[in-house]
Amino acid sequence: MVDSSWHEIADTLPKIKSFVEDSAFPERALAASVASKVFYYLEEFDEALRLALEAGEMFDLNEKSQYVETLINKCIDRYVKLRQEIVD
Repeated sequence: MVDSSWHEIADTLPKIKSFVEDSAFPERALAASVASKVFYYLEEFDEALRLALEAGEMFDLNEKSQYVETLINKCIDRYVKLRQEIVD
């Protein structure tokens, strides 16, 4: 549903992010997953990646989608950058 309605959901991102930050909220992983996908469509990939990792099992690495592939590539890019900083 997020794929087709992300632009409508984007208006509620602050509220969704507050659910992610609330340790008592029972559906934190779902909120993180939804927020991650919206940030992906907004092309804010660092925030999308951070929230995808917070989504835990709801972030399915085996899913064949541009969303997952992009975030995996972001992880690889970040790792390469960090390793390069260590070498330099």
